[in-house]
Amino acid sequence: MTSRPKRCTRSAGVTFEVPVLDYLHELARAQARDRSFCINQIIREHAARHGCLLAAPFRSPNEPNPVREG
Repeated sequence: MTSRPKRCTRSAGVTFEVPVLDYLHELARAQARDRSFCINQIIREHAARHGCLLAAPFRSPNEPNPVREG
């Protein structure tokens, strides 16, 4: 069995307007995904429409965790 690469993630506290959060909840339910996946997908699509291709969220199992500065 091959190991899957780990997603390189960070937690961020975000406050949503109630209608936006309701939409996000329904979107996640309809796609059988979690809200984080949906938010990441929406932002990736938005960035791509504006010419910014974001790096893949995966790192190899041997790659150390990146350290966030600041």
